[in-house]
Amino acid sequence: RKMAEEAFTLGNEEFVKENWKAALEHFSRAADLNPAKSEYALHKAAAMCKLGTYSQAVAVCDLVLQKESKNPKAYLRKGMALVSSGDLSQARQVLEAGQALDASNKAFASWLKKCGDAPLPAVATNSNVAQHDAELGALLAAHGGQGYAVVETVVEYLSRNSSMLGLSSAPEMLASLAVKYSSASPSVASAVAAPGAAGGSSGGGGGGGMRNLPVLVSPSAKKAWDKAVADRANMMNDESFDPNVIQVGTQCKNNGCSLIYNDVSSLADSCQFHPGGPVFHEGYKYWSCCRKKKSTEFAEFMGFPGCTKGECVFKDDPTKKKKALCRWDFFQVASTVTISIYAKKVDPENCKVEISATRMSLGILFDFVNSFSLDVDLSGKVDPAGCKVEILAPKVEITLKKADGASWSELGNLLSVEHE
Repeated sequence: RKMAEEAFTLGNEEFVKENWKAALEHFSRAADLNPAKSEYALHKAAAMCKLGTYSQAVAVCDLVLQKESKNPKAYLRKGMALVSSGDLSQARQVLEAGQALDASNKAFASWLKKCGDAPLPAVATNSNVAQHDAELGALLAAHGGQGYAVVETVVEYLSRNSSMLGLSSAPEMLASLAVKYSSASPSVASAVAAPGAAGGSSGGGGGGGMRNLPVLVSPSAKKAWDKAVADRANMMNDESFDPNVIQVGTQCKNNGCSLIYNDVSSLADSCQFHPGGPVFHEGYKYWSCCRKKKSTEFAEFMGFPGCTKGECVFKDDPTKKKKALCRWDFFQVASTVTISIYAKKVDPENCKVEISATRMSLGILFDFVNSFSLDVDLSGKVDPAGCKVEILAPKVEITLKKADGASWSELGNLLSVEHE
């Protein structure tokens, strides 16, 4: 498995460099070494798409779906391959099935738009109609002759064992069946459609309601915060304090800028810096503002030229927002994903984390005047009741309890990351 992970890492490196053929070779080797990990196979399919071998990519995704019938990423990758090959009708069906499993993933909606108004593939005539009257009669009797109860039982079963109810066309299909076979009031159609909508959520799709997580504060973090509050109060009451006095030789505090303060003319120097924060994840080092440029070497990472131009900041004013921004990262084990927000002097009263089964949103105030927020559609589903937040002295740590124990290739789809 270690060899498989090494091959997968090499594949990612080549993929970022757009060396699709080399990436495919590494991903294929990783998939061969560890066929149980679907992530390797799906990356192999992605490389195939880049090389234009769409039918092969679809075949790889089908093999994954044979083993993991409810893997939304396999549906997404297959749908993308079908769109690229021009089979829009089939792509629409596949993408809707995947969207039903993970409605929070915005990529499904994006690729469904590319399908336009392509119709769903024609459905063959159902030859099983009236062929199971005995079994259905027994089912009706078991429900006390209540037709609605029978329909609800069937719909609930479908919600757990198929992706049909999550399709955007599901209410229309259910309603049309009700109209087709009903000799009663047209209201039967809406009565049938209602359980379908409820059944979709019972199967785990969608994010559900967001809930606030209680924030724990470690003793060391509380001690550091109390000291920071006292130090700030003393500084603000010190009549000799002057934020405009800068010591000669002070380096610019903007990330990536190495300019030094010599005299007042230094304030006019053009500053080239990174407005984002440093990110260290799985051996790679990069700035959050320019994620495509990565390195495994710290010296090379520190030498990446800034992507933004502005004015140098040589001295911190405790009354103003600072340029020093949060670095954040995550790691995972079999049952949890842990997110670390590296910020000191975090205000416990202004630390808020909201969570649902598929989404996390957080906002913190640190160093009295700076804030950081993160909103992300998570790669996998979590159990909100098992998640927790703790403020430690050097960071804020959010532990997410996985709902299914699946491995995450990334934290998820970042809806917003803001430093102020």
